[in-house]
Amino acid sequence: MGQGLGFDLIRHYRFPGPVAERYVRSMGPLDFIRGPWGSGKTVASIFKIVRHSAVDFPICKDGVVHVRWAAVRDTYREMAKTALASWLEAFPKGGPYTASESGAFTGGIDRPVTHILEWDVLRSWYIAKGQWEKRITKVRAEMQFGAIGEQNLDSFFKGYEISGGWLNECDLIHEDAPGLLYGRTGRYPPESEMMEWEGDRLGWITDPDSGRQSINVPRIVCGDFNPPDETNWTYVREIEEPEKWPGYNFFSQPSGLSPQAENRVGKARHKYEEEERQFGGPDAPDARRNVHGMYAPKASGTVIFSRFNIQKSRSDQPLQIVPELPFYLGMDAGGRPACGIGQFMPTGQFRAQREVVSRPDTVTGPARFAEMIMEVLLKDYRGMRCAGAWADPSSWYGADKVRGELAWVETVQLALQIPISPTASNDLGSRFEAVDWYLGDIDANTPRLLVDPLCKYTIRGFVSQYQLTKHSTLAKTDSLEIEKNEYSHIMEAWQYLLFGYRGPSAVKKTAAQMGRPANVVPIRSVTARSNFDVFKS
Repeated sequence: MGQGLGFDLIRHYRFPGPVAERYVRSMGPLDFIRGPWGSGKTVASIFKIVRHSAVDFPICKDGVVHVRWAAVRDTYREMAKTALASWLEAFPKGGPYTASESGAFTGGIDRPVTHILEWDVLRSWYIAKGQWEKRITKVRAEMQFGAIGEQNLDSFFKGYEISGGWLNECDLIHEDAPGLLYGRTGRYPPESEMMEWEGDRLGWITDPDSGRQSINVPRIVCGDFNPPDETNWTYVREIEEPEKWPGYNFFSQPSGLSPQAENRVGKARHKYEEEERQFGGPDAPDARRNVHGMYAPKASGTVIFSRFNIQKSRSDQPLQIVPELPFYLGMDAGGRPACGIGQFMPTGQFRAQREVVSRPDTVTGPARFAEMIMEVLLKDYRGMRCAGAWADPSSWYGADKVRGELAWVETVQLALQIPISPTASNDLGSRFEAVDWYLGDIDANTPRLLVDPLCKYTIRGFVSQYQLTKHSTLAKTDSLEIEKNEYSHIMEAWQYLLFGYRGPSAVKKTAAQMGRPANVVPIRSVTARSNFDVFKS
């Protein structure tokens, strides 16, 4: 074989980084890699296909490893610009890996493409029980490129009989595509054509109904994508509801400006820095997505807590409630009230463990709201002590005391039998400062804030939905105005909790220090009294 680009990819591919390597080596069933522009995702997907074909799929009775993969995109035009272009850069039509027969490459613009590759690898062959020997073995991989376009998903995938699938730029493809494509894997080659001893290597699966044994053939669908906004199905399955999608493995590459950035050989740091400037700075949604590899909002206003790092502050598993420690409450009143419940760890970390959010289409009174909170407390915090509860100071107003009416907060605390305190003020700046302090780190490996993955309103509020109004963003108002939506109430409940816990003096001190450590001399230093005179020394 020649030493062209195809040879380099198969024989001398270098992983762009450890995240890409884990993605390439993962055995599925559904593997997806997410990262910034130019991080080597597409080429990693191509090598993943090549590697699985050569290493993991069974040898057939004719002595050849037969595999068939399907690469799928939304349109043929996009397919030609991305997946197919990268594939042909690695494996040119007439390159050393294209099979020798006529028809090894068919198709073209705006229609399906099929490319058949052949190469040799060293594989283990069965000799006798417990004895294997290495033999040079031919791999024959058929790659089919198709685009869904306007077709019905079921009819599009129905014709596939494949070993594995690749969803290039998968965030642009319908959310049902991964499952439908996976349903077509494991169908090629037929098991009757495989070496029976491959079952000893791959394992056997016994059907519980018929008792029939079959070879545990790999079934893999992979995909790559740049981070979209948080309404996309990739965000939901990776961040919001991973427990509902246990077969999905997501691999997140670091920011292009991180010291751990991947594919530095292919894209230098200064290119990411220039792109970040052109996008409008590090907090611009396009910069967060394409430079830093993070999900970012489609937001009309400025996201308030832009320092929130979902990779660090969202727990990857449900947070354990510690019975030996007290819990704390923060509440936002009104027709759509919300409550945040959490604990402060001995390390200083705050864990946001539960959120109580009223329905956005229903006005919830204080009595019903107290019932909702009590249900959570009895279920998860039974017998534990509440060490503090805070609410919006305005919750104490509005009742007619002469007629014996109770204020909103008085009704709630009477029902819960928990005293609730007003925060020192309702100042937005102080509340924001209180939360922002917890968006920092205790040390290199420990964030100050950790959010339970079930707090979905909280997470989405931090990521994008708690924002300034469009007018406030454009400085068309004299004061800050918050966009009121289904996420704003729980976000403000957390603010009351953290502001109430820290207190105004701690918040002001942190703001005044502007991040300086405590042992640094302040800007206004104190001069000690002394009899020293420079003219008398």
